Amino acid sequence: MNYQEALAYLYSLSDFERGGPYTHDRTENLPRESYLLAQLANPQQDYSSTLIAGTKGKGSTATFIERVLREAGLRTGLYTQPDLHTFRERIRVNGHLISEDAMAALMTELRAVVERIQREQRFTSFITYEVATALALLYFSRQHVQHAVLEVGLGGRLDATNVTQPLVSVITSISYDHMQVLGNTLTEIATEKAGIIKPNGLVVTSAQAPEALLAIVDVARRQHAELIRVAPSTGDLAQAEVTAGQLPAPSYRYCLEQQSGEHQRFTVWTPEHTYTGLEISLVGQHQLENATAALATLDVLRQRHAITWNEASLRTGLLAAHWPARIEVIGQQPTLIVDGAHNTDSMQKLLAALRTSFTFHRLIIVLSVARDKDLVGIVQVLRDIDVVVLTRMANPRVASLEHMTELFAQHAPLVDVHTAATSSEAIELALDLADPSDLVCATGSLYLAAEILRWSATHGNQSIASTIEGVDHA
Repeated sequence: MNYQEALAYLYSLSDFERGGPYTHDRTENLPRESYLLAQLANPQQDYSSTLIAGTKGKGSTATFIERVLREAGLRTGLYTQPDLHTFRERIRVNGHLISEDAMAALMTELRAVVERIQREQRFTSFITYEVATALALLYFSRQHVQHAVLEVGLGGRLDATNVTQPLVSVITSISYDHMQVLGNTLTEIATEKAGIIKPNGLVVTSAQAPEALLAIVDVARRQHAELIRVAPSTGDLAQAEVTAGQLPAPSYRYCLEQQSGEHQRFTVWTPEHTYTGLEISLVGQHQLENATAALATLDVLRQRHAITWNEASLRTGLLAAHWPARIEVIGQQPTLIVDGAHNTDSMQKLLAALRTSFTFHRLIIVLSVARDKDLVGIVQVLRDIDVVVLTRMANPRVASLEHMTELFAQHAPLVDVHTAATSSEAIELALDLADPSDLVCATGSLYLAAEILRWSATHGNQSIASTIEGVDHA
């Protein structure tokens, strides 16, 4: 197979991201993935790993950890999802995307194994994500990676990545998302995410909601795992539960020192050290939470597993970490930003970050959201913005313009609503509506953010164009 044939085969399998429903029994996920990896000589055992679950913040936290370890001289693997422009973004070694040739060769090998297993009729069909995960784990082995940072795709307990035996399990922010699969309460969702906690293991969590934390602690206790909490230096939402003895106190705390639209400076207190003047280029105070979770994880890796790094590696790695389409500024006058906020909690955090990190007159949102999200909740969060331009990203799960228009009329009647058939038309309309002092933000999905990044690249933004290493998507 060549690369395009490999990609076509991969996407021919059942795919939740692109189509919506699974077509098999999820309880077979781990046995099926374990069996596939066993046929490949268990490549995931050739290196150590960190596994990260959560509703939001997984990718940023993973990127912080990987970049610090890379700065410290380790050969790193990074597995994340979804991608923005090309599937190859999901699989990186030392910051470099898997090549088209390498993916084609490995997928040819994998396909033969997958089809042999399918002929055995031992399991129901593999899905895209399971084969992609096996591809990543195999590639890291072939590339002689020393430590891989793996982002869970959906949930945790039954996710394909959970066949690994990570040195540390990490659980980031928990909020309502994928309820049709994970459950309708934070307790149910957090319990699914906490399924990555291993017996007698170590778990770092930056989750803040008490309901979610109690569920995580419950799983950790049943697994006899040690829990390490991350929280802000003031305003721990779970202080009442800590006082009541239901939760441990946070052992890693952070505090903002200074912020702008370009960087944030902050302090972290650990059990053994105080780091002042740490800097990250990612915007929004939720990124301080992610960076501190990364630091706590790095501390555990160094203290318990002899994965070495020093303070210089930490500072350089945190500042150098780049995670695109997360409050990413791509234009000025008006300020133009793309972000992947796709649920109510992330939209609230996005608006808070925009209002505290940027100065602007009017806020104009270009919006496209998947139809299986909490659409009413997202619209209610946006009820106080000035202008929204509704559009349709090129994804089959997209919510219709008609339905979104009705929701704004019902739940945000004071917002000036416009519509555009495509994302390109939408961003151009938004820029026409904007004055130089306004802020335009395209959000609602990483798929929309990616389309706007590609639009920017084709309209002369060379810095964005230089980050796009191929395009698989429409």
